[in-house]
Amino acid sequence: MVRPRLLVSNDDGINAPGIKALVAEIVKADFADVYVCAPSGERSAQSHAITLGRYLSCVRADHAPGIIEAYAVDGTPADSVMLALCSPVFQDISFDLMLSGINRGDNCGLHVIYSGTVGAAREAACKGIPAIAFSLDNHLARKADDYSLSAALCVPLVRAMLGLLPGQDANRRPAGSLRGVVVNVNFPIGQGQLLQGLYLARQSVACVFPAFKEVTEAPGPHLAEIDEHTPNSRVFRNYAGLVQEDQDEGGDAWAVMNGWASVTPLSLLSHIMTKPDSRSEGIVAAVSEVISRAASEAGLCAGGISKL
Repeated sequence: MVRPRLLVSNDDGINAPGIKALVAEIVKADFADVYVCAPSGERSAQSHAITLGRYLSCVRADHAPGIIEAYAVDGTPADSVMLALCSPVFQDISFDLMLSGINRGDNCGLHVIYSGTVGAAREAACKGIPAIAFSLDNHLARKADDYSLSAALCVPLVRAMLGLLPGQDANRRPAGSLRGVVVNVNFPIGQGQLLQGLYLARQSVACVFPAFKEVTEAPGPHLAEIDEHTPNSRVFRNYAGLVQEDQDEGGDAWAVMNGWASVTPLSLLSHIMTKPDSRSEGIVAAVSEVISRAASEAGLCAGGISKL
């Protein structure tokens, strides 16, 4: 049997602890060939931005044993995935599944609009590759150990997507029904004994609003890219402001707040459906199977299956 091929990227950068923890667990489980193509540094909140006005540099990166190839790209998360799928970087290798993350901080609610983690996964979905975005609701997670539990839980989710868990037919893998879909997974900060299980959740409208503050600092790379001769320029920094809560039961923010790992299928389409859609029903059924199989494999509960 041909081993599945996985493409891995993120928005925190190729050396971030989240992606290292994710790749380490996938390699340890030894069920797929792993390829990495990720930004060379921090690229959070880049959404689906791509680079058009300059060339992209792509360099072979040091990687842990078990990874087939790894490249660092001096572009956005979407750039990295686009380069991996639409260039000779990997010699036209076809991928069965794309993984993005694990992100430092949640990507629930309206954060999916701004998220580079989701943007990387969305770019793969745009190219017909099923994709999963993983995030951890912990902005203080700066060490690989902080991601150990969530990384371990990624494995049954990925294997379930690929139809590799007991009782599944690898020739009828759920991923085949999820082309053009991003499965957005958010792990709660408290895991282990506190984790209730995997919850099929809808996207909420939770969001952190900006609170811009005017700053006066010496010039530096962290400041705005304004020509130094521009008169009377003003400089602002984006700080976190008010939080728009959405704790309605069944939403991703509610699930994470209540100790569940939320699992939310996201479409590439932005229009509102005007009539029942059989494809949406098929997507929900496929994601429900992934949740049920992965939860069973991990010894966890499965929630929200009939409430999306």
